[in-house]
Amino acid sequence: MKKTAKGLVEYVLAQLGRPYWYGTFGQAANKELYEQKKRQYPKQYTWDYDGITAKVHDCVGLIKAYLWGNGPEDANPVYDSAQDLSANMMRDACKTKGKMATMPEIPGVLVFFSGHVGVYIGGGEVVECRSRKYGVYKSKLKDRPWTSWGYHPDIVYEEPEQEDLAEVVAIDLPVLKKGDKSETVKAMQNLLLGRGYEMKTGDTVYGADASFGGATRRAVERFQAENGLAVTSQCDAATWRKLLGL
Repeated sequence: MKKTAKGLVEYVLAQLGRPYWYGTFGQAANKELYEQKKRQYPKQYTWDYDGITAKVHDCVGLIKAYLWGNGPEDANPVYDSAQDLSANMMRDACKTKGKMATMPEIPGVLVFFSGHVGVYIGGGEVVECRSRKYGVYKSKLKDRPWTSWGYHPDIVYEEPEQEDLAEVVAIDLPVLKKGDKSETVKAMQNLLLGRGYEMKTGDTVYGADASFGGATRRAVERFQAENGLAVTSQCDAATWRKLLGL
């Protein structure tokens, strides 16, 4: 079964309120699983089993459970050693990734800080399996210390339809130039970063800060020159089309 960003979001939303158990990935809780995990991770299991039978996860187990299971209520995920990664290993395995300032507005993107992972669900919110205190929990992206994002290599992140992009270019995306400041500038900067064109001055690299300054102008010029476009120093219709792959 193809695993998609949309499916991941649906999975994690269905788990809200369910408990955190270290080292688990969507199994149904029971005494046997508790004893097994307590032997495996004694420092993490200093509490007593209370009889719950809900599906349980840890932070990275929330993503593994989606990859290994057959839907939100499947409590018998099939273990896959090739995908059995820690949060930091999962971050490193992402082929498309970056700092938080460059995160695309795509539900299903993974967000990370050292030793922890969550799932961005859109609207400035994240679902994470946070701790024994919180369980599977929804939080504001801005309220947690996320440092980077990434596309899981085994999850499909679908792009908008080409005809929709063409309509956006024609109607909604203005010509951008030095001095402009807007969310549209930020979107353009994210596209540049995604194609390997950093905004930098000397050794200083800037993220997508929504401000069209000198570093952004130089990145636009490099992109135009290397992609057969007229070097206008502005993000015009032709540059938008090339950035969007039209």
